Amino acid sequence: MNKTFAKPSHFDQLYPGRFLKSGELLGKKVTVKISDIAIDELEGEKGKKIQGIIFLEGKDKQIVLNKTNGLCLRGMFGAKLTEWIGKRITIFQDTTKLAGELVDCIRIWGSPDIAEDRNVTINLPRKKPFTMTMHRVDLNGNGSAKQESPQAPPPVAPEAGGGEGVE
Repeated sequence: MNKTFAKPSHFDQLYPGRFLKSGELLGKKVTVKISDIAIDELEGEKGKKIQGIIFLEGKDKQIVLNKTNGLCLRGMFGAKLTEWIGKRITIFQDTTKLAGELVDCIRIWGSPDIAEDRNVTINLPRKKPFTMTMHRVDLNGNGSAKQESPQAPPPVAPEAGGGEGVE
């Protein structure tokens, strides 16, 4: 018997793997719960690199934790990783400049588990610091974030890297 798959609508869906890719979000903000955090050695275009990994409750996919997203999580939940477990985060598809080219990436919009919006300064090596707002997220009945149309998404992170652990 042949296994049936959902019809792909984005290039990232053609090559499923262990890690969530930005295109799989299909332009939606999605709220997920962190079930664990680990580090792993991952092979990338520039060779092997040790990266943080976020495991998601009830999901087969994991998220590679690039530095920008890690700083956003620290800004919301503190530096103790054990305090991130069980927290909900809202992620979205964004773009960033990488080697002068715009590429898709996963970014953190905010969390239902923070009391109010918070500004987080992102200070990466050899980059100009910038600020991202972590939003207090209100969830609707199906567990996905309401689309906040009046507010613009956080600014594109200049040369910050993207969802596949390139930072």
